[in-house]
Amino acid sequence: EEAKFPVAYFSGFAFSASRLAMPDVGVATYSEMVEAARACCAATSIPIVGDGDTGYGGLLNVRRTVEGYAAAGLAGICIEDQTFPKRCSYAKGAEVVPFEEATQRIKAAVAARDEVRARGGGSDLVI
Repeated sequence: EEAKFPVAYFSGFAFSASRLAMPDVGVATYSEMVEAARACCAATSIPIVGDGDTGYGGLLNVRRTVEGYAAAGLAGICIEDQTFPKRCSYAKGAEVVPFEEATQRIKAAVAARDEVRARGGGSDLVI
């Protein structure tokens, strides 16, 4: 914010490296990420987009992740199309799910965002 960036990114790799001293290989949990995202959002007034990993499991987990990230104050969320458990996206051996499964993740994320919006929160959350 002090550097005049209009938006920030809450990176799973940065969190894993700084908090867990590990690469971003799916070790950081949903609850750890939500807690850290909430702290980051409280520390700045610029919008923050969060790394939603693979959604931390199946479609219900994707929905929960979107709801939690919105409640933490994030302005957006990225949902990856990797298999679970995941690897760093730039590491050898990273694999993606079939197109239909990736599409279902995005549909679940959008539905969760719309439900949060209907309840009066997270109205600007970008998927």
